[in-house]
Amino acid sequence: MNSDFLRSLIALSQEGSIVRAAQSQGLTPTAISQRIKALEEQVGCCLTIRSGKTVQLTEAGQRILPHARQLIRAEQNLINGLNQDRISGQLELGVISTAMTGMIPGALNLLQNESHDLDVKLHPGTSKQLYNRLLSDDLDAIIISAPPFSLPKEFKVGVITQEPLCFISAKGSLPEHLWKKADTKLTKLPPELIIELRQKPFIRYDQRAWGGKLVTQFLRDHKISVHDFCELDALEAITVLVNSDLGFALIPDWQGPWPEGLDLNKVTITDTRYYRKTILLRKISTAKETAISYFEKLLNSPQIR
Repeated sequence: MNSDFLRSLIALSQEGSIVRAAQSQGLTPTAISQRIKALEEQVGCCLTIRSGKTVQLTEAGQRILPHARQLIRAEQNLINGLNQDRISGQLELGVISTAMTGMIPGALNLLQNESHDLDVKLHPGTSKQLYNRLLSDDLDAIIISAPPFSLPKEFKVGVITQEPLCFISAKGSLPEHLWKKADTKLTKLPPELIIELRQKPFIRYDQRAWGGKLVTQFLRDHKISVHDFCELDALEAITVLVNSDLGFALIPDWQGPWPEGLDLNKVTITDTRYYRKTILLRKISTAKETAISYFEKLLNSPQIR
């Protein structure tokens, strides 16, 4: 059985259409259709069904899907075992937005300068979405915010960054002496500043996001009531709204880059209980551990810090 046919079936299950599956594999839609047809002839049953412009797997297709993934992993494991000095193959990597614009470009630049033949395919998403895709073996590894629960023992975790929370407001939106009194780093806010903040609109980091749960926990622990103006899961958008003096926010002080042209007051919360950890997560049983560990070293390189 041709493993390329199985890869096309997996791509089709993920993308939901012949066209998108072809784009993800760098092939033509005709080539994908031919591969699926050849695979169906080999197994002797229909594996896909069309519904308008979308394509779904039949019950038979769903049954062989986990076995197809297992065969692909076994093939990659064999290749890795034969070629230990050269890291090759494709790494399906899920990445949250702040890491996508922050650490990922630097790591990929370092990768291009190496002699390895590793193709990293990036998949954007929220931490929860990417975690669920890792659970179902759709991805090899993910870079996400650490979840608000204990991870199963089947996972291996690498901490990439630890980001403190910080209060931000537009320059001039609050009395300057209060920000100076708070200084630039602290474990809790001065009471006078808390009183001022309670009177301002609060642009909340989405409470459903794992990083947003830290914000909610901090406010609850310190008995700070706020007047919600809006709730977003995009840190870059939150900073732009704050910079426009539409409210203040409490967000992770992420590695960056932050949007250009910001003029903000910032007070960093140094209490480590509220640090957002960005982690690289994969299953211990993965056949691509060599490639993942290598990419993890690139992420931790001083050249991209």
